[in-house]
Amino acid sequence: GTEILSPHGMPLDLIDRIMIIRTLPYGMEEMIEILRIRAKVEHIDVSDESLQALAEIGNVSTLRYAVQLMTPANILARINGKDQIEKEEIDEVRDVFLDAKSSALLLKQEDAKYMK
Repeated sequence: GTEILSPHGMPLDLIDRIMIIRTLPYGMEEMIEILRIRAKVEHIDVSDESLQALAEIGNVSTLRYAVQLMTPANILARINGKDQIEKEEIDEVRDVFLDAKSSALLLKQEDAKYMK
């Protein structure tokens, strides 16, 4: 058996029996609802404008990245004396914490400044 080549390194008879489930990317409304639920679970008060901004970030980057921005935005809002995350906090933490694609692009653009 080890000489047999098959897709994904799996036996062909197993691949024939696997059910393929088609998934679709989340829409903006679905992302907003997911972010709203996550904020509720973490006891974070987020304005509707901020939820919209986070959903747009999730649409451009990843939903995981958008969710991960909520905690530092909440800390920043508390430091600024606010009870609710506003769009300003989202914009500020987005500038501080880059998503993976933006970070890789920045490293590629600035590669002359780093050790090799």
